[in-house]
Amino acid sequence: MKRFLRGVVFLLVVGALVAGAVLLVRHRKRVLGAAPRFGLEPRPVTVAVAGKGELVLARQYLARVEAIREAKVSARVTAVVKEVRVDEGDTVEAGGPVAILDADEVRMQVAGLDARIEEARADLAGNAATLQGLESSHAFWRAEAERHRQLAEEEAFSKAEAERTAARAAEVKGNLEAARQRARAIGHRIESLRVQKNEVGTRLGYYTLRSPYTGVVAARLADPGDLATPGKVLLVIEDRTGLRLAFDVPQDDLPEVRQGLEVTFPAGNRTQSALLTVMHPALNRARMMRAEVLLPAAVQGVFSSGATVSISVVLRREEGVTLVPRSSLIESPAGENHVFVVKAGRLEARPVRVIGYSGGRAGLEGVEAGERVVRNTFLGWARLSSGEKVEAVK
Repeated sequence: MKRFLRGVVFLLVVGALVAGAVLLVRHRKRVLGAAPRFGLEPRPVTVAVAGKGELVLARQYLARVEAIREAKVSARVTAVVKEVRVDEGDTVEAGGPVAILDADEVRMQVAGLDARIEEARADLAGNAATLQGLESSHAFWRAEAERHRQLAEEEAFSKAEAERTAARAAEVKGNLEAARQRARAIGHRIESLRVQKNEVGTRLGYYTLRSPYTGVVAARLADPGDLATPGKVLLVIEDRTGLRLAFDVPQDDLPEVRQGLEVTFPAGNRTQSALLTVMHPALNRARMMRAEVLLPAAVQGVFSSGATVSISVVLRREEGVTLVPRSSLIESPAGENHVFVVKAGRLEARPVRVIGYSGGRAGLEGVEAGERVVRNTFLGWARLSSGEKVEAVK
């Protein structure tokens, strides 16, 4: 009886195992039947239609908006800043005072010179009175000396007395000449003091800093109490009647970038253009050359000084060039370019010669307008091969 029960259990276990195996095989068949068969279904690829158009070959740079003139106001003398009359953003007129330096010491020098001039003038006035008296006395004694000489010759007057009269006349004449020389010396002294006063007065003007032209205060770098020294910038004033774009051109670009080329840049919601106005004659320390574009008056209100603008220097324009998305190009290990063209539902690797790039498009030879080329990301190329069956998707 026990052997019979063991046999029945064994048969049941074997039957269950066989049934499970059959079910598993059927499930695997259904899964394999639902899976796509290799090579039967075409691979979807995104394509773009090559077209003819204008290829704009350009160099891209980042430019700075600058005022056409910028004055860095600094002092000519060393003095304490007493007053700053403007602030950033203020409009200043040409010649208007923008900062005042402490000039008390210089004013004291002017006052001292004025006092010395007045003193010299008083000396000159006193000497003039003396000079007048001496001139009268000299005229009298000169006449007396001549009269006594004649009388002495006629023996009507003592010869000794005549000589004393002549000596007195000579003494008065000497005093008169000394008074005249003193008058000239005082006059020279007054003139010298006036020159000194003018020089000090000119220096006094250095203590009032003025705007060189009408403009806007772009930066205020000093406050009352600061020490102003020659060369230390206190204020920056910009003449914003005109703006320009300034940028640096690398040395390698200089054979192509030159004065007079068209420059395009965004201004508001539109793209504007102007000419490359100035190319500086020398490179800077970074081996770059400064270039400038004078902005047209119509667009100057769009920009603010100090802003940055992405610009394009147009090197040349070519018409009737075949254009494809730049992402369609594939570079081989040898450095050659090709694209995948979709023809009759299959991929064809086509070698091409790249003429140039314009934005996100590439101008090339080797593809005709109207042909469909695959556009993809870099990693997508690893899954494509020439001759592969594909489905074009726009």
